[in-house]
Amino acid sequence: MVITKDKLQHILDEMPEKMDIEEVFDKILLSAKIEQALLESQQGLGQDWNDFKSEWLKEDL
Repeated sequence: MVITKDKLQHILDEMPEKMDIEEVFDKILLSAKIEQALLESQQGLGQDWNDFKSEWLKEDL
């Protein structure tokens, strides 16, 4: 996964002056995963939404 300096700076700018380092890492990782998922979706690599819903609704909770 890759994240740009601009995206990283935006994440840091939105955070309070003091924070837990794990929270910083979590937000960076989540942002990178979202960017990766969006890229894969644009390339048609994701699962069809209706297929996903059908599978998810069939699972025992």
